[in-house]
Parts: sequence; structure tokens; C-alpha cells
Amino acid sequence: MRAKIWLGVVLLSGSTLVYADYDAGLAEFRQRNFASAVHEWREAAEQGEGRSQFALGQMFENGAGVKKSLDEAYKWYRISADNDVLDAQVRLAELYLSERVDGRGPADAVEWLERAAQSGHGGAQFQLGLMYLEGFGVEEDAVAAARWFEQAADQDHVQAKNNLGSLYENGLGVEQDYSRAFELFSQAARQGDAMAQNNLGAMYARGRGVERNHAWAVFWFAMASRSGNDVSKGNIASSLPHLEKRQIAGSRVNIRSGAGTQNSRITQLKLGKEVYVLGGGEGWSQVYFDEDGEPVLGWVATKLIE
Repeated sequence: MRAKIWLGVVLLSGSTLVYADYDAGLAEFRQRNFASAVHEWREAAEQGEGRSQFALGQMFENGAGVKKSLDEAYKWYRISADNDVLDAQVRLAELYLSERVDGRGPADAVEWLERAAQSGHGGAQFQLGLMYLEGFGVEEDAVAAARWFEQAADQDHVQAKNNLGSLYENGLGVEQDYSRAFELFSQAARQGDAMAQNNLGAMYARGRGVERNHAWAVFWFAMASRSGNDVSKGNIASSLPHLEKRQIAGSRVNIRSGAGTQNSRITQLKLGKEVYVLGGGEGWSQVYFDEDGEPVLGWVATKLIE
């Protein structure tokens, strides 16, 4: 949103006080006054304000309010990173990883990622975990990968939780522990990570870290599919034969988002349409079915299936 216009300088006891600051630039940026944002941030950046240096780098990288220049962007990112702005350190590493800076590559990125990671940046911790796991820019080290994923997971980094769960499931870099893997997959799945949702479904289907339950397996496979995980569609087929199959008993039956008529209708099914029952209670059943080749979960009054 538009902030106060920069007021220049005020002389006080022989000192020069500049009113340009990060927040003023951010306000201008949110109002899409990019040139004014650059003006505010440049004033503050030249006085050593780290966040403004990083913001100015972003403006140069994207060509917002200023002529696009990766060289200028890199210059300000580097200055900001030296001023311990964690996002600048990570962005600098990203440029090195993508080899967009001449003479710099993945090995150079590690230094900045480690600085940010050691200061608690979850994204940097996660990226370091990937690099150690794959031996990219560093020597392959599953133990180090697990350590960085663990730290990122503690920062509530969702993908790190999934990756750490996979390490525990497979005993890679850590002692194999299905219960811990199940716990991590559950956390990430409930936060919407598609891969974790598929992995959680697989844990239910195999009975790893939890009692085997094909209804929950199908539930999480379907959630993963809805979140864009294509592998999960094939996984559904392996669990469906273990579920109770029923048919719609009314001419047009409402399928709802929850167990009750107060919940919104997501679709209608015709007489004879086959559904798989996942569970239910108090007169309602949660069911699975295909609609135009896509997995669907919904609730139906139990009296309307037979």
C-alpha cells in the first residue's frame, strides 16, 4: 500500500537524518509504485540497511521500477548477504545453483546456504539436505542430509518432513523407524504436501508404522491425487479390492463434503453408480468413486446406498 512520500533530509545538530527506509519502500511496492519503491530502498540500501539492499536486488533482477540487470541484482544480493540478511544469502545461493553467475556453481552455494541454515533458515536447511542426499555440490552424505532435514522439519518445513520420513522409512542416514516415518508423513500430509499424502497412503496400505487400513490408504491416495500426485492414482487400484463396494439406491443422490445435510453438495450420483465405502457413522458413509477418471471422496446418507 502507498506509504508516505520520502521527505528528504532533516538537519539536526550537524547530523543528516534520512527518512527513506525499508517499510516506506515496501508500502510503495504494495501500491505498485515501483519507481518510488526503488527510490526509498536505494536511499536506505546505500546507508547499509540490509533488507533494503535485498529488496533493491529483487527489483533489479525483475526489472521493476528500474532497468533489469542481473549484475546489479547480484551486487545488492551480495552486499545484503554480507549484512546477514538470510533471504539474501539464500537467493545468492540459488543464483549459484542455477549457474547464472559466471564462475560460480553449486559448490559456491554451499557456503551461503550453510550460513543461512546455521542461523535457522528452514529453506536453506532443506536445500542443504537435498544437496547432501544427492551429492550435489558436496560429497554425498545421508547422515548430513538427515540432520539438515531434521532441522528444517523443526522449522515446520513441510517438504523436509516428507523427505525425513522417507529416510526413516528406508533407514537411510538414520536408523529405520516406521513409526517415526508415519508420524512425519502424517504431519506433512495434513499440511497439504502431495508426496507425503501418497507416502502416508502407502504406509496404511502396507501396514508400516500403523495397522494396515486400506480405507485410510485410499483416502490419502485420493487426497494426493487431488493435490497433483499422479503416482497415487495407480496406488488406489491396489487397495480398492479390499473395500466394501455398494451401489447408489436413489435416482439422484447428493454426495456432500461432510457427514450432514448442512455440508455443501459436491456432486450427484445416479441410481446404480458403484461406490467404495471408507467408513462412517450416525447415518452417513464416506465413499470413494471415480468421476471422469478423477478420484473423488464424499459423504452420502447410508440409507441411500445398498
